[in-house]
Amino acid sequence: MKSFIKDPQSTCCDERNGNGGSEPKDCLEKWRDELEQVCIDYKIEAAVTSKSKEEYDNSTGWEIKLKNWCELIETTDEKVKAALQELEFLLKQVITVCVKSKCTYEVLQKLTCLVKTIFDCFYTYEKNEVGLKEKVEEFKKLIDCLKNLGDKDKADVIACIEAYEAKLTAVCELQQSVLEKILETLKCADLLWAYICGTIGLEDKLEALRDLLKGDTPVVDPDYCPPEEPENGSKYPCDYEEEKPMPEFPIKEDTNDPNTVSGNAYYEKIKKEFKQAVGKTKELKQAWIDKKDISDRTLSEKNSLTDAIKASEALDTGK
Repeated sequence: MKSFIKDPQSTCCDERNGNGGSEPKDCLEKWRDELEQVCIDYKIEAAVTSKSKEEYDNSTGWEIKLKNWCELIETTDEKVKAALQELEFLLKQVITVCVKSKCTYEVLQKLTCLVKTIFDCFYTYEKNEVGLKEKVEEFKKLIDCLKNLGDKDKADVIACIEAYEAKLTAVCELQQSVLEKILETLKCADLLWAYICGTIGLEDKLEALRDLLKGDTPVVDPDYCPPEEPENGSKYPCDYEEEKPMPEFPIKEDTNDPNTVSGNAYYEKIKKEFKQAVGKTKELKQAWIDKKDISDRTLSEKNSLTDAIKASEALDTGK
């Protein structure tokens, strides 16, 4: 029995009305021709789908990077604001220390002068200002010269004076060590004020850092070189702003509208690019899905023709 699939006269495979061919083809031959064309179409569509998928994957990767950068920028902004609060608190404490250290330094100055004045009382520097030690010596001589006082009484008085003189001597011997300690303390107070409150002290540095984080002062790098004539190769560090820009503060500014992006130029740029990347990724995803649907239909047609040809060949050979 002859298979209708191999019969060119079979009406189920008659394509004379379809392509105007002069000779009829059997079904198997027709399917093979269709499979050849479908394979060519599928290769083209699969390549287009693959390219579309690659574009979608690249866009997704770029979107994720921009999303991570935005999150990093926003996290950094939160840390900067937290650091600014701590900095403000620290600056207040430093200002308090400056006020107290200045007062302490002034009091120590007065104390140093007072202690020096006390010790100066023991010595004679000018004839019209006789020191206490010299006065005691003269007092002893005067007692010894008294005629109406007995030797025993003179000895008792002089003994008292000598005891007082010994104490004066002991006090005078403390002068160097006491003054050294006071001057050392005064020096430390002076250094404390200079390092904390001076023109290049901690207070100035904290104020500069606070102003930088608040964006109150422009950032000017001392090593920045003005751009010159363009040359081959990198200009760094002379092209400082282009090659290594300083961060701009504040990074992000809070707004009542959640859809409004406000902050420094870099943050606004990244946010804008992220929004564009989200839209582009959606477009590329839909384009890839549409192309995949087309290639999947062609693949299904290819598989159907392949299965039909195999079944036909098996039927024809009786296997």
